[in-house]
Amino acid sequence: MPDTPDPTAQHGDDVTYDVVLIGYGPVGQTLAALLGRAGHRVAVFERWPRLYGRARAGHVDHEVMRIFQSLGIAEQLVQDMFRATKYVFRNAAGETLLTFDWDADGISGWPSDYFMYQPSIEDALDAAARAQPTVSVYQGWEAVALIPHEDHVDVTVRESPESRAGKEIPGARTVRGRYVVGTDGANSFVRSRLGTTQTDFGFEETWFVCDLEPKAPLDIGFDNGQVCDPARPHCLFQLGTRHRRFEFALLPGEDPERVDDPRTVWELVAPYGVTPERADLVRHAVYTFQAKLADTWRRDRILLAGDAAHVMPPFMGQGMCSGIRDAKALSWRLDLVLRDLAADTLLDGYQIERAPHVETLIRLSVEAGRVSCTFDPEVAAARDAAFRRGDVPPPPEFPHLLDGLLDADAEGKAAEVVGRLAPQGRVRAGGRTGRLDDVIGQGWTLVLAPGTACDLTSAQEAVLDRLDAHVVALGEDPADVDGYYAGYFARTGVAMILYRPDFYVFGAAEDGAAVGRVVEALGRALDGVAVAS
Repeated sequence: MPDTPDPTAQHGDDVTYDVVLIGYGPVGQTLAALLGRAGHRVAVFERWPRLYGRARAGHVDHEVMRIFQSLGIAEQLVQDMFRATKYVFRNAAGETLLTFDWDADGISGWPSDYFMYQPSIEDALDAAARAQPTVSVYQGWEAVALIPHEDHVDVTVRESPESRAGKEIPGARTVRGRYVVGTDGANSFVRSRLGTTQTDFGFEETWFVCDLEPKAPLDIGFDNGQVCDPARPHCLFQLGTRHRRFEFALLPGEDPERVDDPRTVWELVAPYGVTPERADLVRHAVYTFQAKLADTWRRDRILLAGDAAHVMPPFMGQGMCSGIRDAKALSWRLDLVLRDLAADTLLDGYQIERAPHVETLIRLSVEAGRVSCTFDPEVAAARDAAFRRGDVPPPPEFPHLLDGLLDADAEGKAAEVVGRLAPQGRVRAGGRTGRLDDVIGQGWTLVLAPGTACDLTSAQEAVLDRLDAHVVALGEDPADVDGYYAGYFARTGVAMILYRPDFYVFGAAEDGAAVGRVVEALGRALDGVAVAS
């Protein structure tokens, strides 16, 4: 293995990075790329000397696709994604217990849900991060100490055991970051140094995960979903366009070391007609699924994101999605603070917003897991009977933001829109037609329904100018080419939305006269005067 790069060789020992990231999975990659695109100096340290190269997560939704779009990689990624339209929970007899319908497009301008192959995602994110001249990625280095100071954090790193290549004494350096973010996974070093406790939601199940690459299309009769069979609960789904995943629950008392064997894979998939002649085994591993939420996500200049802050069972496919939302939510806050456009207290809203959203998804994932993870035939029979009678309520609405940097004074129909995702439709402007983010630009955006006029004061305009906000007055140019925005405004009863770089609506107005008030509310919030809590 070649020598790992010296993290101080490029800039010298006295460099202070804007942000130091510990961990370079999809969340760290996303955050590095977003901060780099904003022009901030970022150093990333990852203990493993190369990308993992194996799939873990297998699902992304329309919101995450819009985040990938903001990095310029969505169109590339979708080529190796499988559009999912249904995810079905069946019992041992093949009866449908529960169906997640994903047929429609999501509000974010992309189909609702996709199954994907994680190495494709990581390769694209890695390229997006390294393309930023202000981002430095150091693989094969692990963080071993964090020492906070008033205006920075000292981070001591050393060559990891996986990268030493026989060296008896590993190299070590100390670098400085104005902020440090732990994106270093469920066993986070940064979280341990933060000293936070975790809320445990009482779910722990061990499953055997198998990834296969079919040599020809497989006709197995059940494409994507959970098989809630008490004899052995399992699930199966596409993993992008070229791979397929099977996951099997370990039975009570079953030895994980005995199960984690290629021979076990072929035994378990044989009922579906899958054999070594029909597919190559890419990966197999035993995982213990847990449900935990860190109680503190920020202490001064040290923050957490992704699995370092929360873990959940995979039954809703929202683990990695939640981490990428963290990265997007944190990136624009750090950007404003680092550019002195907002008070440092803006970072306090990160956990205020994200933790309840994640907790809801953890609880949904746990409940979905309890439907599947039943080994008692009598309990399973009672469950099936309850679903047949319709005694099980439908899944609740997907969560939105309830607190944080939102217009706390919104009323009526405007209040119903605040904290929800903003739409993305196709527009035509300057002779170009495409998704709004691509045609108009990204960041803070104020969208006016066709025919809505507003007069902003110079002070209100200054708030938007400070943020380089886009003002989109829909009409002839830019034009709402598909009528998508017309439908949205008619359905919600508002005439304007003002949304944030992470696409969540800060505020809305029912008419042009109220637009100025919303802009003023944003200015006060960014100054730390009126952040909802």
